Amino acid sequence: MTLQKLLAVGVLFTGNLLPAIRPELSQRGDLGEAPRIEFPSVGISQAQRERFLDADFTVVTKVQSLPDPVLQLFIEKGGSRPVMANPDDKFEATDVVSDASVPRMRLIFAGVWREKCFVYYEQGGRAHMYVLVLFNVNPSGIVKPLWRGYCGGPASDIPKLRAQLASGDCR
Repeated sequence: MTLQKLLAVGVLFTGNLLPAIRPELSQRGDLGEAPRIEFPSVGISQAQRERFLDADFTVVTKVQSLPDPVLQLFIEKGGSRPVMANPDDKFEATDVVSDASVPRMRLIFAGVWREKCFVYYEQGGRAHMYVLVLFNVNPSGIVKPLWRGYCGGPASDIPKLRAQLASGDCR
């Protein structure tokens, strides 16, 4: 059987030509879903959000450097891979998935200060979004989700993110 016929059979039965052309991609497997994060329905006030970000945060630019209890919220269910890419890594920015092993979220930066942690990331899909999530992490490692907001555009650092939040651009 010729290679062309083998590829045609592979597409016919699986609907996917990619593993036939690049078998190393099929060996990685599809990235699983992230655990669902339950945010309070009421959330915290605008003033509380601004106060939350008013701290001397240590900036985090690698997903693996997030505090472990927060990192676990961004690890695939039943797996060990992050569902969020690092800032310069590839991610699926649109709803067209060309490689199911690539995350649909990408970290812009995060911040950690005492019991506070925020994660600021972009999320692909039908609409490309910039997402800011705020967490409290108590000393025993229990994470309390406080708020999730969608920002109108990217911020390159904490002062710009604070300004976006204060202007109401993250809601």
